[in-house]
Amino acid sequence: MKQNADKLTFDGFVGYLRSALHYLYDPVQLRRSLLVPLFHLYSEFDKAAALQRLLIEAIGVLKPTQDEPAQSNAWLVYDTLSLLYVRQFTRDTVAVQLGVSDRQLRREQRVALEALAQHLWNHLATQSSEAVSQPEEVTNQADLKPDKVLNEGLVWLNNQSLDQCIPLGEMLETVQKLAQLLAQQWQSEIQLQVEDGTASLTETNQVMRSILLTILSVVIPHAKHGHVTLSLAQGGQYINLRIVSENPDRGQVRLTDRENTILETGRRLSSLCGVMLSISQAKTGLEVSLRFPAPEQIPVLVIDDNTDWLEMLKRYTTGSHYRLIGTREPENTRSLAEKIQPAVIFVDIMMPNIDGWQIISELRNGPTTSHIPIVICTILPLEGVALSLGVNAFLQKPVTQDQFLNTIEHLINAAGEYPPPENR
Repeated sequence: MKQNADKLTFDGFVGYLRSALHYLYDPVQLRRSLLVPLFHLYSEFDKAAALQRLLIEAIGVLKPTQDEPAQSNAWLVYDTLSLLYVRQFTRDTVAVQLGVSDRQLRREQRVALEALAQHLWNHLATQSSEAVSQPEEVTNQADLKPDKVLNEGLVWLNNQSLDQCIPLGEMLETVQKLAQLLAQQWQSEIQLQVEDGTASLTETNQVMRSILLTILSVVIPHAKHGHVTLSLAQGGQYINLRIVSENPDRGQVRLTDRENTILETGRRLSSLCGVMLSISQAKTGLEVSLRFPAPEQIPVLVIDDNTDWLEMLKRYTTGSHYRLIGTREPENTRSLAEKIQPAVIFVDIMMPNIDGWQIISELRNGPTTSHIPIVICTILPLEGVALSLGVNAFLQKPVTQDQFLNTIEHLINAAGEYPPPENR
């Protein structure tokens, strides 16, 4: 295999990748894939599962941030790969979902496959000199002093647009997964505790993910045979994240000079992202606290059993002053609406167990929800029926971003100030 790998071209790699994706859920065929030796998976107990995981995670890496326009090429690449290979939808279903012809889908599939191949090809280039030729070395990092590297990194971050944001709760889940291997090495456990309603309250720059991993590289070793807790809660105008190592048997934490330098790096980088970081030491562990500003956002509730639809609407509201709360459990609509008091409620009609008409009736008869504007959003052409029943607006799917946001703004303006004085 080494001889073949030495001669591997990018086009040949694309062919291997296409075959592996075709058999993504066929362990017998996947085990025979030529990608197994290329990615050094022979040592894995289950080679097929290891390759399957690698490919699915690689597709996940291509998922754009929530502020990326819904109709962008980046989303088209990710959705094509996800629907065709990960979710195994038929070509006809994918074409309808993406709103393209079968012929165009073939073109988009080829573009998406090459984008994924380029990502994995670059991964090979950095991980192994046997599979592909390495790019020319432009900088010898060993010759750079740590302070110089840090200062250059700070200048780079300061000059970057901090608009590439993701929900804080989503980022913490990713950080927990990435740090799990380090925790296992120190025989410790990472626990994530998120207070209800805080996960989507604020968004943060993706750079914060690297900052948190840098902090955890110090905190986790001090939790050997114990656990590290990441707890997220709101306090006034801020979202507070506490990273705590707990190990009562290890005694008081004593940080080395190197660990202090690492944490200072995290503090300086955090400040450029608008986040305040503080460090405290206790008898049984180490605590790092980060304080994120919580933007004031107007809650909008959507009841729909289609996960992809809810995700798209979340992308529609990213970067706006609206916070979308979506639920696929219509039976909980009234209690959820009473709790969060949304400015507008969007309701689908056709859902399992309970339909939208029943939900609307419950909301209209609820003393604390009767005043909330309701929009029916369905694929069915029922505008006349919907408006006759007293809903405030009707949208027929598919809905554009402008239609969705303009409907919310119109209903809020028509209702007056939000929240109403009696609900403050």
